[in-house]
Amino acid sequence: MSSSNSSVAKVRRQQSQVYCHCHLKCVLFTCHQGPNSGRQFYRCIYNRSDDDCHYFKWVDEEEEPCYVTYNELNVYKRRNSKKLDHILLMIKVFVAVCSY
Repeated sequence: MSSSNSSVAKVRRQQSQVYCHCHLKCVLFTCHQGPNSGRQFYRCIYNRSDDDCHYFKWVDEEEEPCYVTYNELNVYKRRNSKKLDHILLMIKVFVAVCSY
């Protein structure tokens, strides 16, 4: 595909934190034709191949970061550490029973 016939041009962004459904960093493109001219978007690096996961997201439609209060974070940590402690105990019992 030549750049003169293309409606998009690849623009690499070194610190992209957007990942596609393949769990790979997306590539940033800019649209150059039509009503979205000048608008940037992310897509899978495998675009138009058999491995393409069809990920597409406009840059200006990115979600705002989610903020959690200190107290909410502590409640989450306590709740999950109890579950983890229980799982570790079950593993220790299983290992002890299997090695007996």
